[in-house]
Amino acid sequence: MKRKYRKLKQLIEFVENYKVTKLEKSKNNPLSGDNKVSSITNDTCMRPDIFLDNDRCCDNCPYYERCNCAIKRLSNEKKKRK
Repeated sequence: MKRKYRKLKQLIEFVENYKVTKLEKSKNNPLSGDNKVSSITNDTCMRPDIFLDNDRCCDNCPYYERCNCAIKRLSNEKKKRK
């Protein structure tokens, strides 16, 4: 019993003395450049969740201006024919 008590006491001391360091947020945004977004969106939509939630429209998408996706459209535009 003494051995368990000793280990428990050591564990409690360790937890009390443990210091948590805060991680700094990275200031680098991997999608900050226009070329990066446009090259990624040649083949796929960056935010399909927004596209599908808005009845297949890109309203309120933060990447709309730089997007090169073939399905890109706003709600006030007519749907493109295939």
